[in-house]
Amino acid sequence: MSRNRIAVLFAYVALAWGGSFVAIKIGLNALPDAPVFFAALRLLLAGVVAVPAAALLVGDGDRWVPRSRSDFVVVGFGALFITGGANALLFAGQQYVTSSVSSVLFSLNPVIATALAAVVVPEDDLSLTQAVGVVLGILGVVVIAHPDPSQFGGAHTLGEVLLLGAAVCVAVGSVGSQRFPADIDTIASTSWALLCGGILLAVTAWALGEPLSLAAAGTTFYWSLAYLAIAATAIAYVAYFTLIAEIGAARTTLVSYFVPIVTAVVSVLFLDEPLTLPLVAGFALIVCGFLLANRRVVARLLA
Repeated sequence: MSRNRIAVLFAYVALAWGGSFVAIKIGLNALPDAPVFFAALRLLLAGVVAVPAAALLVGDGDRWVPRSRSDFVVVGFGALFITGGANALLFAGQQYVTSSVSSVLFSLNPVIATALAAVVVPEDDLSLTQAVGVVLGILGVVVIAHPDPSQFGGAHTLGEVLLLGAAVCVAVGSVGSQRFPADIDTIASTSWALLCGGILLAVTAWALGEPLSLAAAGTTFYWSLAYLAIAATAIAYVAYFTLIAEIGAARTTLVSYFVPIVTAVVSVLFLDEPLTLPLVAGFALIVCGFLLANRRVVARLLA
């Protein structure tokens, strides 16, 4: 694959995912009482598009459908944590915080994954440098949250906790699925995880008593849903895993740190959300934490 094509795919993923946090906020304004239902719609629509697309892209009839126990475990991890759990917490948390704060807190998931892998995967011991990186990432969250004891327990704090939970879900799903070598293609397993995660969240929204109706949704909501499901999920995930196949997971992970920059610009332009000093400082600490936690990988990239 040419460098130009790689650059286009990288830019597309960063732009699509960066804009997704703004699209979530716009959609939540139209459907404020049903965040989990909104998340379910995103995943269901994306899955309906992605599964047939995976069948065409993978081509191999034995690799686009889960068959073995490991295949089903990987899809299950994806549906429960990476797509279902993460999106439910992300949508619920973003009711209470800005799009920029959401994107920055969510970008902590690679740092969390590094710490978690040290516990789950025996050969991935956490070095002193990596430990410092994890601490810096956590410190970045504290700077962004700037906790005020007098306001502890408020809606803003709840939103931040939910968003951290979303980042943890992605990390757990990513590390957990690595423990089970599967035969199913990665794009296919992700597509099935989107569809299954959507079904799981639809049932969850019903159990929570959320109104499962779009009667109050207007044109803006449908545009935000279409953007989230198609551009920022179905297409973006294919682009993301194509990048992994071409340049490796380490290089592709770096896209996570361009996403908040895109979100900040788009949210200022379209939502008039403020760009605060704690947000910028916290993001800088999280990026530094990632660089330290993945020092060897980054050194190889710069060599």
